[in-house]
Amino acid sequence: MSILNNTQKMRNVFIICMISVLMGQFYISPFNTVFRLTLAVFFMSLFLIYFENYSVMLITMSVGVSTFIFRSIVNYVGSGLPFQEVLMIYFPVLTFYVFFGLMFKFLSVRSYYNQPFNFFLSLWVCDSVANILEAMVRRTWETTSFEELVSTIIIVGGVRTVMTLLTYYTVKHFHSKIKKQEQDKYFQELVFFISKLKTELFFLSKSRSDIEETVAYAHEHYNLIEGDAEKAPYLKIAKDIHEIKKDYLRVITGMNVVFGGDSNIKFMSIKDILFILKDNISKLILDQGKKIEVVVNYNDHFVTPEFYTVISILNNLAVNSIDAIPLYGRIEFNVRCDYLEKVIVFEVIDTGEGIPDEKKDMVFDVGYTTKYDKMTGKMSTGIGLSHVKQLVSEIFCGEVLIESGIENGTKAIVRIPRNRLIKEVE
Repeated sequence: MSILNNTQKMRNVFIICMISVLMGQFYISPFNTVFRLTLAVFFMSLFLIYFENYSVMLITMSVGVSTFIFRSIVNYVGSGLPFQEVLMIYFPVLTFYVFFGLMFKFLSVRSYYNQPFNFFLSLWVCDSVANILEAMVRRTWETTSFEELVSTIIIVGGVRTVMTLLTYYTVKHFHSKIKKQEQDKYFQELVFFISKLKTELFFLSKSRSDIEETVAYAHEHYNLIEGDAEKAPYLKIAKDIHEIKKDYLRVITGMNVVFGGDSNIKFMSIKDILFILKDNISKLILDQGKKIEVVVNYNDHFVTPEFYTVISILNNLAVNSIDAIPLYGRIEFNVRCDYLEKVIVFEVIDTGEGIPDEKKDMVFDVGYTTKYDKMTGKMSTGIGLSHVKQLVSEIFCGEVLIESGIENGTKAIVRIPRNRLIKEVE
């Protein structure tokens, strides 16, 4: 692993050198000498900032030596001067990079990333001082006044430093924005996933009592039968179901520990609930290749600790709406607070095929479905809407209503008492 890291590091340093050398060809020579003020320093500074784990002197010296060799070869080929003389002309360029690296380390420029003014000043000093020292080695003041030399270097150094900081903070801003978008996406998917698990936990807990009743029933009949041969099957059934119950309890206990632990998210606003729901429903629609518009509306802003369950309820209703729409259509989520009746009303309205009047009362029955997979021919499980009804009635003491007609779409209405959904928040 260490060898691979070193190889990658050397490759990066080589790329840094090549970019800096090439950018060094964009320059100004304000004093009519070989002394240059180039864009190479701008790019090298960005690399020093970005590669925080790299040695400052490694980068500056690598760029300095590469620049010295490149300029010497180009000048030697183009001018026809003796190679030794060409080397002496460009050797002072190493002065700049050596002192730039030393000043960068001495001033601890990397420690000022979150202090823009100090960051600017320290980088400006590195640029200006290193250039002044190189100009002194070249004895540039012999062809121009020292005051003009210093003022020009300081001005150009300031411009390069401003360019460096603007580029750095712009990239940092967009990087933070992209990172936040990724975190928000991960959070939405996590909330949606947990809402499904929470629903399953509710039904696992509910089925535990059914298992216990079955065990009691088997024991009761076991005790009523006198013959050992006749009693054996009942005893085996009771033991097997008891083992299943223990497995159920282990799963339920484990999930309760996870969900019962401290969480950073205790409440969620209806705005965020609808945003997460819309985002996930849009993905489902896209996966199915349909063109369905999703609209959300709410008339009041409130927060609830029961956001996982609310998301699960609305998601199940929305999935049915997607299945009911052949290709093009619209799904609308409406949430309103009815202050007179002290309930929160959720509506999921679609422009799908609708439900016949004679089947409206059947849609909430466990196992009832009219949906099937066109590829495999398998029928749906038919538990989505029955889950919705149980969640609403048993957790919130609310009610679910269906208004629909053939070719007129469907409106699912969920009414939940306000005090079961909205808790007082300090």
